[in-house]
Amino acid sequence: MDEQVINTISQTISKIRAQHNNVHGSQEQQWMEKHVTDHQLKEIVPKLSIIAFHILSAIEDDEQTGIQIAKELNVTRGGITRAAKKLIQYDLVRTNQHPDDKKKIYYSLTESGRSLALLHDQLHQTIQSTLVNQLTAKYSQDELQTVSQFLTDLYRLEGEL
Repeated sequence: MDEQVINTISQTISKIRAQHNNVHGSQEQQWMEKHVTDHQLKEIVPKLSIIAFHILSAIEDDEQTGIQIAKELNVTRGGITRAAKKLIQYDLVRTNQHPDDKKKIYYSLTESGRSLALLHDQLHQTIQSTLVNQLTAKYSQDELQTVSQFLTDLYRLEGEL
């Protein structure tokens, strides 16, 4: 096995992570600001974190607890709590409890929250479509299958470390 190839892969993955964390968030924010049409929501969007947008999308189909959202988004419960407080403040999310379990707090969307969740989903569909078009234009199906298997294995292996 060529150690240089493995080092290059490792370095590239680190660069992708850093770029995703540093640039991706601000690009999402800018896209959302540009595409939101509701005047009131247009004022709120710049005040929300990227985690907040992802929370909106996570609870789009059904209410969830903070623990469930944290697990789905792979972020801390504290991060979910902070973002959720802001979402509640701007009337994008509401909390409720079930009569049979008063300990758990469930988050669900308001109509304004649903509008932003749908817009955020549209952003991710646009990103996905662009990636698919660019990758399928450059790589064969077999090559993409190999990359897919590699990334799946890498994700599994990192989870074991």
